[in-house]
Formats: sequence, structure tokens, C-alpha cells
Amino acid sequence: MAKGANDVILRDRLQFDIDANGDTALVYGRVDMSDYVSIVENKGLAVKEIRFHLRAPTKPNGIFPLDMIESVNGTELEASIKLFATTTAYELVADVGIASPNVICVFERQQERMTNQFGPGEATNNTSDIFFGTPDLHPEGYDIVTDLLIGIACDNVTGISPALVTCEVDVMIIAEPKKITQKDLTQMLTQAQDL
Repeated sequence: MAKGANDVILRDRLQFDIDANGDTALVYGRVDMSDYVSIVENKGLAVKEIRFHLRAPTKPNGIFPLDMIESVNGTELEASIKLFATTTAYELVADVGIASPNVICVFERQQERMTNQFGPGEATNNTSDIFFGTPDLHPEGYDIVTDLLIGIACDNVTGISPALVTCEVDVMIIAEPKKITQKDLTQMLTQAQDL
């Protein structure tokens, strides 16, 4: 999305740990919006776009590996990562989807590996990225009056490291400052209670 005349671009880098089993229990990072939002001053932001960039500082060039599964012969494996932006902290990552209240965008990466399908040492990989971005879910922008939470969880991402490793996610947000009316606040409250 092109930056509009009144838009602001906000960037942040959040860290998360992947344990030796390739797992990260649901954790959150907070993007401070206090310079742009205030209910008392009727200041808010219409979030138009959010982009995520996974990073692995210990890997060559800091690139997060596309092959997330450690090689194991004779085994079918799955690995997954889920990233999302929200204004509500969910306890379970399984509860987060595009119909969940106050969820602004959702990114999922999943990999399946089926080994020995075509002989010894052979494997087939299926990796998919699914991103439901802000323009898909909220074409007019998603109004916020609070900080933004970025949630992440990993399962069986053993290809990153055999031991505990700290990874990062870069977040870029394009938003337009706006005056928040009582009608806007009522709409936010209604959406938060949709499910």
C-alpha cells in the first residue's frame, strides 16, 4: 500500500524464543501507540496495513529458514508459526482467527514433510504462507485507541536450531491519524463483543 499524505509509518522489532523442541508458547509484544492515540483527546489511528518480517539473527544474513523442520528419516512431520496483530490479548492461539474480535491481521506459515516417499533419503515438503492482511479484513482501516499487541506462537520449528534460540519479528504499520468520535468508540465496543 502506498503511503498517503497524512499517513504515519511505525516500525518495531520484537524478540521471541524458540525452545529446543521448536516451540514457542503464545507470547505478545506491545507496540507503543501513545504518541498517536488518546481517548481523552479524541485521537486515534486508522491502521491501513501491517507487515511482518521473520528474522533469525544467528542464521546467514539473518534470514528465517523456509525449511522449518529438522531432517528426520522415516517420519512425517509438521511445523507451524502463527503471527497476528490485535488489541485484545488472547489466552490461546487456537482462538485467534479472522472472525475473532479485535484481530487486525493474521499470518500463518505451515510446513509438512513426508519422508521416504520415493526411496531412502527422499522427502517431499509442502510449505504454505497464508496472510489475511488489513486491506482484506478492514478495507477502510482498523480504528485503534490503544497500543497494538503482536502475538506469535510456534510449534515444532526444529530446523531453526537444536537448542534455545532467540528470533525476531519486524513489524511495519501504516496508519492514518484520525479524530475519534463517540460513534467510532461505540463501533469499537460493538466489534469487541461480536463473538
